[in-house]
Amino acid sequence: MRLAGDGGWTVQRRLLVMMVGMMALGIALTGVLSFAVQFRSLDERIQDDLEQEIQEVSRLAESGPLRDGEPFTDADALFVSFIETSVASSNEAFLALLDGERRFQSPGERDFRIDHADVLDLIASTPLEPGRAVIDTVDTQGTTLTVIMADVRLPQEEREGTFVVAIDSGALADQIWRRVWTYAGVGLASLLVAGALAHVVLGRLLRPLRELQDATAQISPEDLSRRVEVSGSTDVTALAHRFNAMLDRIEDGVRMQRQFLDDAAHELRTPLTILRGNAELLRPEDPEDVTATRTLLLDEVDRMQRLVDDLLMLARAQRGDFLRPQRTDVTELAVECMERITSLGDRQWRLAAHAEGQVVLDRQRLIQAVVQLAANAVKFSEPGSPVELGSGWVEGKDPQVGRAQELGARPATRYLSLCVSDHGTGIPETEQARIFERFGRAESASHVDGSGLGLAIVQAIAEAHGGAVGVESVEGLGSRFTMWIPGDTQAGPAAARTIEAGVVQDSPVRTGG
Repeated sequence: MRLAGDGGWTVQRRLLVMMVGMMALGIALTGVLSFAVQFRSLDERIQDDLEQEIQEVSRLAESGPLRDGEPFTDADALFVSFIETSVASSNEAFLALLDGERRFQSPGERDFRIDHADVLDLIASTPLEPGRAVIDTVDTQGTTLTVIMADVRLPQEEREGTFVVAIDSGALADQIWRRVWTYAGVGLASLLVAGALAHVVLGRLLRPLRELQDATAQISPEDLSRRVEVSGSTDVTALAHRFNAMLDRIEDGVRMQRQFLDDAAHELRTPLTILRGNAELLRPEDPEDVTATRTLLLDEVDRMQRLVDDLLMLARAQRGDFLRPQRTDVTELAVECMERITSLGDRQWRLAAHAEGQVVLDRQRLIQAVVQLAANAVKFSEPGSPVELGSGWVEGKDPQVGRAQELGARPATRYLSLCVSDHGTGIPETEQARIFERFGRAESASHVDGSGLGLAIVQAIAEAHGGAVGVESVEGLGSRFTMWIPGDTQAGPAAARTIEAGVVQDSPVRTGG
């Protein structure tokens, strides 16, 4: 599976090549610098050793055979004394010449001979100044020798003495080269192991990207259910989580659009059928029939208008700008609600406003929800019966806190409780859950006019604030509807979501058929 174009490398391959390439470069630079220092150090050490041997010859010549400060006067005695007292290493050899003829050389077996013709030719071809030394190299006998040749002049000695020290620098360099190849082999093995491990690790890290690519290839407007399976916590998995969350939002938006269209088609079909049927049966020559049909058609148009308005309200509830929160005095809120609901019907309206203080919420939306609950109370209660609007704070271990959160309210330190109680017909326990669904109505309410969207709107308003709505009812005795609104934040969840994508991300409105 490629994460690049069809003609390019995959992201995994590119990262692997980059990682292995950087490791190889680091190993190579380390080796080059390290062994360059070792080769340079070898050259300096060989030169120091050669110069030290010549200096020892000079000091011995000056100290004399009796070490009394009287210098040697015989070159043979000097060379014999030095060779007898100095021990050459296995890679080192001494040679003494008088008037160009070989006289003495260090004993022992070595991989090279210092009296080889190549060495003698180098000595013969190298001009020496009195009391000076010259260092040169010669390739001979399958190795490289570094040779120092020094002119040795003694008082009262007429012969020309030459002292030669040769070190097998080729063998010493070979030792370093063996370490170079060992280092290269270990480095290559390390690169192979590191590359294999990097391949496995990158495969695991980039798996969400491959899943993401597969998901994008499979997603279509007809099927938005595909998700990326992720585990762990990295930047890549965070991208996959965000992708899944984006798909959730898109799927919710598509689902709500489809639901809106289905609801509109379902609910508008009946009034449209009524309109068409009455229009077809209209008798233009009969004024009374025209008037009656006109009244019926206008009623049906008004009902469709209310239905469309309610559907649009529920659709807007899913948008981030549905709420316009502001700091509101809860006592004044209860009074404003009371002023509006008293005109809904002939009831004994009562207000029990126990909540005080301020909270950030959308005052207009909350009033709309309370008015809807009060309108329901009027529909299902008798004229003159009591209907009470109450407000209060619930917090701590109050059972209502648990009930609010059980119904979907987000956790908060306290909640503003707004409740409407009536003494009407009540709702059977088996039907209390479905009354908040869209077009969901109790069987006992089938004769009451309405679209079945009122309580769905109330629930949408409550959930947009991060709250919840619930009902307690006893059939034949009445009902109590309660909204719980979180009261510990500066802005409701819908206001916070406005900043994001303009789509509601949490607490989706529950819907029904």
